[in-house]
Amino acid sequence: MTWKNSKVNPKILKLTGDNFEIGRGLGKFWGDYFYDLNKRKRNKRDKDHYDYYEKWLKNDAIDERIVGLLRNMGKHFPELFHELVGMYIGINQSQIRFKVSLYGLFRCWLAESDESFKGYNDGCSSVILPTKNGFCLAHSDENKKTFPLVLADVSLETADNTLQFISISHPFQLLGSAAGMNRNFAFQGNSIGCNRKIFDNLLKDWHTRIPKTVFSRMMLEMSSIDEIKELYQNHGATLPNHHYVVFCDKAYSIEVKPSANEELIVQELRDDWPRIHTNHFLNDHSRQWVYYKGKKESPESRERRAALKDTMQDVESSNQVKAKFEKYLKEYIQDGEKLIDRTSGAFFFTIQQGEPLSCEGYLYYGGTPFSVSTN
Repeated sequence: MTWKNSKVNPKILKLTGDNFEIGRGLGKFWGDYFYDLNKRKRNKRDKDHYDYYEKWLKNDAIDERIVGLLRNMGKHFPELFHELVGMYIGINQSQIRFKVSLYGLFRCWLAESDESFKGYNDGCSSVILPTKNGFCLAHSDENKKTFPLVLADVSLETADNTLQFISISHPFQLLGSAAGMNRNFAFQGNSIGCNRKIFDNLLKDWHTRIPKTVFSRMMLEMSSIDEIKELYQNHGATLPNHHYVVFCDKAYSIEVKPSANEELIVQELRDDWPRIHTNHFLNDHSRQWVYYKGKKESPESRERRAALKDTMQDVESSNQVKAKFEKYLKEYIQDGEKLIDRTSGAFFFTIQQGEPLSCEGYLYYGGTPFSVSTN
């Protein structure tokens, strides 16, 4: 794969090898990154991030539900267990200066599936629009405090062949946890906020489920919508989730609603453009998912999606989507703050027939623009 404008993005990570080796490379990257973060501690955000991850990564307190998840992942996805071990070794080979627990690292992989999950997460936004020969997809990763993200160019060597993909992921998490693309499609991932009762019900059969972030990671290795459907049909997820999966000729919405009666809704998108998603509100139909604070629906759910929908009126090109999406991030106010100040990254995918897939955008934590394609 070819990285364009590499001089403006010095932190692109190249990973090559089997699951163990790409895990080790990713772990060493994050370990060294957080060592540098600890050295500078220029502001409270840097210090909070370092302290937060140190506490999480060193955690070796046993929770049988988490152990069940680890056992279940190892049973169904043994290659990802090798990736976990590789990342564990890579972190401990880095300069991070504290001993990491394998169990603590796995809790980082769980992200919002962990016990620390408060029933909802902060938010992400997505827009998809057809173009003359394909589609464009805009996506933002938003948090109460911006987090560092890493772009990785990955060549995964399997027993049969070498798989190439681009990953955008969060600290100490699985590849693809924010977004990704391969030679066939691009995708984003949104957790959909659920209230505490829904989450607690999922804990009852925790041992039968697969961590949500595993699905995004495995999608990077797939080539068709049928493979993705089969992945979700065969395994129960830990949390509600929503993906846009965009090929050059078709685009899909995938809703995952974990419950006793697992619900998977895969819809080919054909009209009603542009399609819009936020964590806070998905659509105006009966199968809506809304954002909860405690047991109450947040009024900001409808307001947030309405603001994005209003901003995107009459867009006709990928350039217009990009410009208006940036306008939305800069002008929408959430809890007294501009949304842009809570955005860890913004990504703009172009998926065109006969052309390599490409993505450009910004990593706001380091103020770093990037442009990448799957040549």
